[in-house]
Amino acid sequence: MKKWYKLDNVGKFYASIANAKVPKVFRYSVNLFENVDENILQLALNKTIEIYPNFNVNLKKGMFWYYLDETNKKNKVTKENLPICFKIYNNSDDFLYRVSYYKRKINFEVSHILSDGRGSVEFFKLLLTNYISIKYDLKIDTSKDNKSQLEKAEDSFDKYYKKMKLSKNKKTETYIYKGKKYRNQTRYLEAYMNVSDVLSLAHKYKTTLTAFLVSILIYAHRDELKLSELNKSIKIDLPVDLRPYFKSYSSMNFFGVTTISYKFKSKEDTLEDIIKEVNLQFKEQINAKKIAERVNLMVSFEKNWFCRFVPINIKNIFLNIADKIASQQSTTCLSNIGIIKLDKELEDKIDSISVLTSTYGFRFTTCTFKDKLCIGISNNYINNDIIKNLCCYLSEQGIQIKMNVSEVG
Repeated sequence: MKKWYKLDNVGKFYASIANAKVPKVFRYSVNLFENVDENILQLALNKTIEIYPNFNVNLKKGMFWYYLDETNKKNKVTKENLPICFKIYNNSDDFLYRVSYYKRKINFEVSHILSDGRGSVEFFKLLLTNYISIKYDLKIDTSKDNKSQLEKAEDSFDKYYKKMKLSKNKKTETYIYKGKKYRNQTRYLEAYMNVSDVLSLAHKYKTTLTAFLVSILIYAHRDELKLSELNKSIKIDLPVDLRPYFKSYSSMNFFGVTTISYKFKSKEDTLEDIIKEVNLQFKEQINAKKIAERVNLMVSFEKNWFCRFVPINIKNIFLNIADKIASQQSTTCLSNIGIIKLDKELEDKIDSISVLTSTYGFRFTTCTFKDKLCIGISNNYINNDIIKNLCCYLSEQGIQIKMNVSEVG
């Protein structure tokens, strides 16, 4: 008998804006040392779905919320023929992920309706493990998983929701970068650098890798600010994986977003000034109490009687408006997927891994594999001085950067 799955809190929101101008899509890519075998990749995908049947679903429309319906169809591997992070969901017969390849590259793209960065990376890692194990006849058992299907398909937002009084945050005006945009197009960049070099630079400033990246991203805005814009705050949204704070093995969405903000006192503010403030905000905001508040804030909206009982078509209108408003509440977003680690004999077959995501304006997604840090940059602007400033600063500090840039137009 086919199963159906309740969407998690975030998945419900993204389902309601599935037809928005910018689809919410993650893309993981791996560069191998040899060309991809399509037949083996299809076998690897089939094996992976056996462990993650909750990915083999279609999005269906209920009276009040969308839900996921298990399908007996098999998703087919394709040769890459679509733009990066292209829309995945078009109708209720579509899968919410795609697997494609081109020469030495394997791509796994997934809708945010289905999963977040940390949840989907486990699927991606198993797909790679299956592919490399089959291709090179490696004796790695990928048929078992010590997490149950129930645990992987769990709505952890609902499980850990507890009604509580929420803290009030002071509202400040947000700086939004202005510039001419591509028409319905995005340029994607992959900036590869040695992670040890960047870590050494972060430790020189007595901070962590993530806090350092947030700080230099804020610093990259300094020279672009007009004097009349100094009253506005640079706000960097930072998705936080909630699984380490709760007992959760869910492959669905389970993250919160904290916002790190900085208001320049003058055009003379230094990187050290910024790092000091960012370190302070990391300590204040990324802790168990604030994380619990974040879960409850997200779920409280869903528990509201209006959201629960208003028909889905009306709900979709309001949530699409809310999405457009939310896009103006932050300057940009930096998602750190973290270290992607596989068995040594698997890693020997892989050159690099990158992560990209769709965007309204510009955003950053980072991951580390072996000795390489990759900053994935999604950009809708024809000329973006923030990205140029960021890369120039790293280069000036002796960080060697290898850049891959997608074509536009």
